[in-house]
Amino acid sequence: MRASICSVLMGVALVLAGCDETGNTDNSCTADSECVIPGTRCGPQGQCICAADEACASDQFCNSAGVCQTRTGCAITADCAEGTFCDIASGLCLDDPGQPGIGSPCGLSSQCAYGTVCRDGTCQDGCFTDGDCPLGQVCLEGFCFTGGPGQTICSDSEFCEYGAVCDSDNICRDDRRGPYCRGCSPRTSMNPNPCDDPRNFCLINSFELGGFTNFCGVDCSLGQPCPSGYGCNNVIVLTDAVCLNTAQCRCDANEISFASAACSVSTPCQPTLPGGQPDPDATQCVFPGSAACNGGTAGGAASCVVPRGQTEGNCTCAADADCPNGGACVAGLCCGGAVRPEEDLRCVVGEGRVSGFCTCATDDDCGNDSCDPSSGSCRITGIPCTPGNGDCPPIACINGGCLIGQNCAPQQGLTCSEVTDR
Repeated sequence: MRASICSVLMGVALVLAGCDETGNTDNSCTADSECVIPGTRCGPQGQCICAADEACASDQFCNSAGVCQTRTGCAITADCAEGTFCDIASGLCLDDPGQPGIGSPCGLSSQCAYGTVCRDGTCQDGCFTDGDCPLGQVCLEGFCFTGGPGQTICSDSEFCEYGAVCDSDNICRDDRRGPYCRGCSPRTSMNPNPCDDPRNFCLINSFELGGFTNFCGVDCSLGQPCPSGYGCNNVIVLTDAVCLNTAQCRCDANEISFASAACSVSTPCQPTLPGGQPDPDATQCVFPGSAACNGGTAGGAASCVVPRGQTEGNCTCAADADCPNGGACVAGLCCGGAVRPEEDLRCVVGEGRVSGFCTCATDDDCGNDSCDPSSGSCRITGIPCTPGNGDCPPIACINGGCLIGQNCAPQQGLTCSEVTDR
């Protein structure tokens, strides 16, 4: 029977083993049973190491590496013994209470239950941010609150139902500042304000197939908050320049022509829709890859364009060499004069429509706004104005479109039917 327990300090590791009668220490082991000191085990290097605090001195603990470490402080919880955590403020390892409650020791608020925060080393009622509160509650004046009957407490509109806004009293209230998502028709001289206010625009409904094709936005250009479910978005329109093709947006209209080559088809042109039905609005037929337009080889980039009811037509161009008098090929047509170099200039044509409008490249493309004396607002932007005062500012071109205002509209991923279904 061994008369005493011996330990040898090797480097920073306290390696534990039994001692023979001569006092020599044998640290080697091949199995846990060979480590006779309580709280030890056979480590991966074939030496007895600590497995529990009982194998260490009273001012030490057994760390995760199997080394007895002096309790001198901590920087992270990994520095502490199992069942304790690191109090960052004091640098001390404190007992972990398990389920934290009021008065439980702590180092960070994250170590306390929702609705409590860490103050002076213990968990106490309170909050610093909404994230300290149970889900659905908000942090107001240092404490968590939830709404009472008939009202919802909020810190911002995201806590409210769709269509409501968080007011200055931190209460969710229905936002009745404008006709949110109401169906409308585009502005006309007979109906200049289809959405009640000059700064509320009739926006295109492009996200849901059923119902109205346009809906009302509500002005937010002066920083007005949008209700829950809505976001403040730029209102962008195209220029007033009507076009049939992109060349008309980049070239002088009087200098545009077809390519030098001519073409013909066997039967008179009868334009049809994609489904094969007659197209009453189209004035021409387009035959892509016509051999006559591609040097005698079918399948090229140029097309044969034939007017309605005729068999003789003209070719589009595929390169500058196809154009007469040294003209430049721009989007299939020849430009005999100067070509505007902006590559983002193009003709945008709506689905099922023959003509469209040009995008902008500079603010000048967006034209000038003017003050309407009958309404006291700018005709395009709706900004209040007095005739003769120059109150209508230039309209800015942004990413090919003319910025005329900002309106609250359903956030991305939501539709009018969803945010108004209450």
